[in-house]
Amino acid sequence: MMLSDTDKQALERKFNSSMRDDITLLLFVEDGSAISDELMNFAHTVASFSLKIKLDIQKSEGGKNQKMKDLKIERAPVMILSKGDFFRIRYYGVPSGYEVPSVTDAIAELSAARTPLSPKAKASLASVRRKANIKVFVLPTCPFCPTVVRHACRAAIESTKVTAEIIDAQIFADLAARHSVMGTPKIILNDNLDITGAVQEVEFFERLKDSDISLIDSIYG
Repeated sequence: MMLSDTDKQALERKFNSSMRDDITLLLFVEDGSAISDELMNFAHTVASFSLKIKLDIQKSEGGKNQKMKDLKIERAPVMILSKGDFFRIRYYGVPSGYEVPSVTDAIAELSAARTPLSPKAKASLASVRRKANIKVFVLPTCPFCPTVVRHACRAAIESTKVTAEIIDAQIFADLAARHSVMGTPKIILNDNLDITGAVQEVEFFERLKDSDISLIDSIYG
């Protein structure tokens, strides 16, 4: 990952000022994969800016890696932001372009165990009653994706019920096709509600709450 001197200084300031706990970037990669090599390069670069960022790089073994199975991860390359027993932010692909700041924000916020979500957003999030899954399909050239990625990652940090999956729509084109991704950002909430385009914070969490209610109704209705 190539960073300008200005970008490097900004990352150092961000991590030095806001990180509290150690964070591990857990990677599952594939042998002979250029995308996996790019993801490892990204992780090493980010970790070089803070001693609080650790790396755990494992071979996917074609999906046979037991840790992958335990975390119910079926695809690689993937990077999981982890802290203790937290493994609920997963990035499929390689953060680049507009996606770098949103991912480094998530690292810092997970370390600090604190996000800037508004009280109204937190109230909507607190009303989610079942385990929730948020998928966000992104492209590194999309300027609207980072806002939604931040919403998803902050939801996972704030609520033990939420798992956030950020998916590069170009690298995982088959998965994007399965979810009819025609533009980014494309948000899939609990596999029962699709949203295309940028969504502001309060609306995002209201829609997540609505999706949770719909999911419960479909199970118990």
